[in-house]
Amino acid sequence: MRSFVLLLFLTHLLSACFPLATSLNSVSCSQGLDCRLKAKDVLCPPGEAISDPELDPILQLAWMNTSNILWCAEQQDCTPCVQVMLFLGLLEPPALGTKQDGGASKISMQPSGRAEKILRTRILLIVDTPSSSRCVELEVWLPYGWEGKNNSLGSLQYDCFPIALSGELRVTAFTWPRYHSASVLKIMHKGPDCTWPKAKDTIRLCQVPSLAISVGLQSAVLHVQDTPEEQHFELWLYLNRTGGAKGLDQETTKLLTGSENVSLPISQVFPCLCFQVWPKIEGQVDSPRTHFCPFANDPAALTRAWAHSRLEVHTAGGGLSCLVSSPCDLQGELVPCWQMEQNACHPLLPFLHLVLTPRVPQEFPRLRAHPNLCVQVRSNGSAYLQSCLQDDVTGSQQPREQYSLFLETQDPQGNSLVQIMEQGTWVSTAQVFNTRNRMLEEDLRDSIQAGKCMQVWQAEGTNATILWACSRKQYSRTHWVLIWLVTLLGSCSILLMLLFKKEAVKGWFKALKEDYSSRGALQGQHILLLYSPDHEGYECVVGTLASALTQLQLSVSLELWSRGELGSLGPMQWFHAQRRLVLREGGAVVLLFSHGAVASCAEWLGWIQKDPQPAFKPDSTFLASLNCILPDFLADEPRATYMVGCFEELLPVSEIPALFRSVPVYPLPSQLFNFLLALAGPRVGHKQRGSLRRHAECISESLEQAVWECQQKHPS
Repeated sequence: MRSFVLLLFLTHLLSACFPLATSLNSVSCSQGLDCRLKAKDVLCPPGEAISDPELDPILQLAWMNTSNILWCAEQQDCTPCVQVMLFLGLLEPPALGTKQDGGASKISMQPSGRAEKILRTRILLIVDTPSSSRCVELEVWLPYGWEGKNNSLGSLQYDCFPIALSGELRVTAFTWPRYHSASVLKIMHKGPDCTWPKAKDTIRLCQVPSLAISVGLQSAVLHVQDTPEEQHFELWLYLNRTGGAKGLDQETTKLLTGSENVSLPISQVFPCLCFQVWPKIEGQVDSPRTHFCPFANDPAALTRAWAHSRLEVHTAGGGLSCLVSSPCDLQGELVPCWQMEQNACHPLLPFLHLVLTPRVPQEFPRLRAHPNLCVQVRSNGSAYLQSCLQDDVTGSQQPREQYSLFLETQDPQGNSLVQIMEQGTWVSTAQVFNTRNRMLEEDLRDSIQAGKCMQVWQAEGTNATILWACSRKQYSRTHWVLIWLVTLLGSCSILLMLLFKKEAVKGWFKALKEDYSSRGALQGQHILLLYSPDHEGYECVVGTLASALTQLQLSVSLELWSRGELGSLGPMQWFHAQRRLVLREGGAVVLLFSHGAVASCAEWLGWIQKDPQPAFKPDSTFLASLNCILPDFLADEPRATYMVGCFEELLPVSEIPALFRSVPVYPLPSQLFNFLLALAGPRVGHKQRGSLRRHAECISESLEQAVWECQQKHPS
C-alpha cells in the first residue's frame, strides 16, 4: 500500500512539473505495464454487465483522476486540455480468493503471484460536453511472467481531451467487457479560465490588453495598453443593468488594432458604465471577455445618473402609476407625499413606500389619485426626483382648491382619533381646533361621515387607518374670522402707540424717507446664495449677510432658510427650482467660497488636495449644484449670471479655484459696497450710491463681528 501511495505522489509531481502535452491522443503507462491507443473515435455502447470470471484474474480500474494541462500546436498558441490518469488493480476470482478470505472476490492493487499468462483488458473513456460526445479505446496488459512481489500494478495516462475555457466535461471510464464486480468511474471536470497562471502567456484568447481610466472636466478617457502584436480586439461600451446590458450609443462595438485612447463625454459617465474587450479571431464565436466597470462607486457618476433620471406619475384606474427612467439601476424607494404650501411635500405614512424598480411601472396599493399627491424618489434620506399630479388637473391655470390631509385611526375599542398634517407632522385636531372652536372638529367629523371628504388611502382589510382629503372650505371660515379680529386689534394697538409717541413717529418717517431711495435700488432683485455648510459658525456668517441683504429689499434664496423644503425635494430639485426662479427674474447666482467649497470642487473635478479636506455635508446644495454650474464656467459663459465672493478672513481670494475667477470676485466685507453696486446694476444714481455706501459700512460691522465669533468657535 505504501508503494501505491508513493506512486500517486510521484505521478502528481510529474504532472505539475511537466504540464505541457506534446501531442493529442497519446497514451502512456507506468513501468511494468504495456499499453496502446487502440481507437480514438469509437462507438461506446454501455451494454450489460456479465458475470465475473471464475478462474482467471482480470485487470480492473481502481481510481481515476483528471487535471488541466496545455496542448500547444504552435508557440504562444495553446489550448487547455484535460489529462486523465487511471490507476489499475487486479480483480481476483473466487477460486483464488478462497484461500485468503473465504472466497469473496476483491480488487487488489497487487497480484497474488507470478502471472502464468498475459493479463489484457480494454478500457473505454467517454467524454461528454454540452455540445458533443466522444469515446476512445485503450488497451493495457500485464506482460507474461511479470513478478509483482511488493510492486503495485501501476497507472495509465491519456493525453488529452481539449476543453473550452471555463467549460465542463464529464469523463466516464470502464473496462470492456464489463463485469458485475468492476467499477464504472465518473468525474465531472471544470476547465480553467483566463485567471489560470499558465493561461496569460500561452492561450491566445487570454492575451488581452490592460484597461485604465482617467476622468477630466469634459471627458473620461479609457486607456487601452499592452496590446499584443498582430492581434485585434473588439471593444464594447455599455450600461450594465438588469434586464440586459444596453449599448452606450449607436456604434455597438469598436475595433482596436493596437494601444489607443478612447474618449467619451463626461455626460455619459454613469456608475453602470462598463467596458468589455475580447480578441477578434476568425471562426471564434464566443471568446472570453474582460469586463471593466470603473465607476461603480464614483459619487460624481451617481449624481450624474440621478440628474439624467426622470419620474413620471399618472393615474391608472383611480390609483397612481409611477415609472422611473434611469440610465442605471439606482437604489431607492418610491414615497408618496402630500404637497402643501410653498411646494413642500411631506411623506404620508412611514410604511407607505415601494422599493424602486427602474424602467418598470409600479402602483401603490389602495392609494387613490388626488391633485395634492406627489411621488418622490428617495435614497439615503434625500429626495432626488419628484413628480406631482397637479399639472394634470383640468383647469390648472385657475386657482386650485386647497385641501388638508387628515388621518383617522381607531383603537381596539372602536374609539376614533383624527389627526391633521401640519408642516409634515401629524397633529391631533384637538391642538389645532381649540375648545372655543370645538364645533369645527365636529363639523369635520360630520363632513367625513357625510362623504364630503375624499378617501385617499385605507389599510387593507380594515378601517383602522384611513387618510382623508378635505376641502379647507369645510373649516376655514371661522379661522378667517379669528384672523380679522387679530388684525383689527393689532391695528388699533399700533394707532394708539403712534398717538402717544408722535415725535418718535416723525423721526421714523424722516429716516424712512432718507433711506427709501437706496433700498429702492435693490428692491425686487432676486439672488441665490450657494455655500458649503462647513460648520455652524460659518452658516451664522452666511445668515448674517443674507439677513442684511433682505433688509435692503432683496429677495434671497438660501439653503439655511429652506431646510424643510430641502428635506422633501432634495438638494438637486431645490437648486433647479430656485435657479429657474432667479434667472427668470433677471437675478444672479452668488457662489460663496470657503474651505469646504474648495474641497467640494476638488473632489468633483478629481483634483489632488495637498492639505486634508475639511468635513462637509455630502448632501449639501453646493455639492449638488456643481453638476450644473461647472458646464457654464467651462463654456466661458457665466458672466451675466454668476458672482463669486468669500469672507476674506476665513478664505483668501487666492485659494478660490482659478476656474471660478473668470467672473467678478468680491472679498467681503472690504468689497461689500462694490458687491451691492453690482447687484443694483447701472441704474444707481448719486444719492443712491451714497446711501448704499452707508449701508455697506453698517453691514460690514455686522459681518466683522460674525466672522470674529466664527473664528473663536472654530479656530482651525
